[in-house]
This record gives sequence, structure tokens and C-alpha cells, in this order.
Amino acid sequence: TPPPESSDVFLTEHTESNNRASVHVLKKKKDSLNSRFEPISQLKSDAIFMVDDDVRVSCPSLALGFQAWTAFPNVMVGYYPRLASPPRTTTRKQGEFVYHGWPTVFFGGTFNFVLTKAAFLHKQYLAIYSDETRHPREILQHVDEHRNCEDVAMSLVIANYTRGASHGSYPIYVEGSVVDKGLFGGISTGSGHMTTRSDCLTALTKIYKDHGWGIPLSFQASLKQQSFVHHYPGFWWQYGPSNFFEWFALGNVFS
Repeated sequence: TPPPESSDVFLTEHTESNNRASVHVLKKKKDSLNSRFEPISQLKSDAIFMVDDDVRVSCPSLALGFQAWTAFPNVMVGYYPRLASPPRTTTRKQGEFVYHGWPTVFFGGTFNFVLTKAAFLHKQYLAIYSDETRHPREILQHVDEHRNCEDVAMSLVIANYTRGASHGSYPIYVEGSVVDKGLFGGISTGSGHMTTRSDCLTALTKIYKDHGWGIPLSFQASLKQQSFVHHYPGFWWQYGPSNFFEWFALGNVFS
């Protein structure tokens, strides 16, 4: 059966009969980036694939990501690894964090979170994210005020929840084939993006510390060990990004 026309893809007859899976369009009460992490009552499985509307993950890479999540369902599994680390220079204050992209992850061989722009996670984290007893209200307010960093906030939720686990508590990187159509016009392309992200990490981590919960991203995981795709014979330089343009995220390389 050919796919339906884009203009009527959400009509009942298409979503229930011609497509292999039903489609539910969720209308949110508030225009907020936090809304993407509200619990979904219609879910029939524990797995959630979270993806930005301008990101395209190839089918083999999507299947590989789900296979990785099935093996490690309590962590986030994604295609964009990032590193939050203390500053290397004396120009930043004590307690600040610096946001690093793929070049630092690659050459340093470590990361500690993945972006929800393309990632698998357990549905339980939606409930935790929206629960003020387990996720500070101040973080949700920060996301609303700055219209940014909801993905960082979710990574902190999962890191905080899995901290202290005996094993398998670090995120998993899946090296795949991903196209990012928002590279030249998305929210992450503006000037000062890397600084904004660093400021978010610092502010959100401080909220956790103020609540007595410590620093969620206090660890650095090995890129080689936490990569679901392994290369023979396993040299560090064999690992690559899911999108070639990841190499150009050079901001904060020396920070």
C-alpha cells in the first residue's frame, strides 16, 4: 500500500487502517519545551524514542539504537554524546561546568550524557521529570525562562536516578547515520550556543546541589566502553560521530 498524502496523514482512516501503527497527535496546554517530557498515557511500551522534528535517523541506525536500549533500559541511549566537565582554564569560576561537543568527546575519549535530539529512554523518566518531589520546580522554570536545555535537564534526571547503580548506569552511545536538517537554522546554531549550554549546565547543577542531591554528572564514561558499536581491532580513533558535521562543534575545545 502506498503511503498517504502528507496533507491527510493524520486522518482517522490512515492512522488506523493503512499505517502499521496508529498515530496520536498530543495537544499540549502550554507552549513549553518541558511539554515534550510530560507523561504519555497512551504508551503501550516502556521504550520512548525522543527525536527533534529536524532530525532523521536511518532505519538500520534506529533498529540498532532500540537494540542497545533493550540491553540497557535504565539509561539513555543516543546518537549525540556530550561531555559536561569542570573548566580547564582559570577564567571560569569554581563550580562552573563547560559543555563540550564531539571533538572533545572524541579526542578525550570520554562523555557523560547524550542529547535527546535523538535518543531512547524509559517512560519512567517522563514521570520523574514532571514530579516536583523528584525533579526541582526551579529547573522547569529555568527551561521555560531560557527556552533551552530541556535535554540537559532530562540527562541530569537520568544521571541522578541511576547514580550509585552497581553497573550499567552510564549512557550508551550508538554510532549511526543521522541527518540533522536544523544544522543551519535550528536552536543550536545561534551565536553563543556553547556558552548558553555551559551556563545551563552550571545553573541546573547548582539547583541539584542546593537541594542536597549532589552533582549528577560527576562521572566521565569511556567512549570506547560505552559505545554500542565496536570496531575491530578497537583503536580509539576508529570511533566516529553519527553526523559528519559533529566535527565542527569546536566551541569550548580549550575551555
